[in-house]
Amino acid sequence: MRNLLFILLTGSFVLSCNTYSEEEKTGFVSKAEAYAKKHHWKYEVLDGGLVIEVLEKGTGTEKIQRGSELELSYKGTLTNGRKFDQTEPGKPLKSNLKGLIGGFQLGLLGHVAGTKLRMVVPPHLGYGDDALDKIPANSTLIFEISVEKVF
Repeated sequence: MRNLLFILLTGSFVLSCNTYSEEEKTGFVSKAEAYAKKHHWKYEVLDGGLVIEVLEKGTGTEKIQRGSELELSYKGTLTNGRKFDQTEPGKPLKSNLKGLIGGFQLGLLGHVAGTKLRMVVPPHLGYGDDALDKIPANSTLIFEISVEKVF
């Protein structure tokens, strides 16, 4: 898990990465949306192609903004269901929003503590064409996220 937490914290470069053509990005987004449909999510597709479903609206008062500090609990899986990382119970990830992968940066904006969501993160908003320890290159990632604190 340590490796992935480091990668989550340093992965913000992917948001501005232009290694994919618009056609490739469109294909990734289509696959992400197909995954959500297949699993009967009540989702929306945000600008950039992030597929997101709000499972529970939070009750916190401070909205996540670009410079926000956060505490998150999450589980990350590949589309085949294989888990590649998860925070330990009672030990959320603490980070600045800017230090997280592009999909998190887009999907968490405007949410508050107590929010629970799922995201399908296409490769261009995740780790791109970099192969990581448990994540193959060009992977679409599935995250279940709980926003614990915003400050």
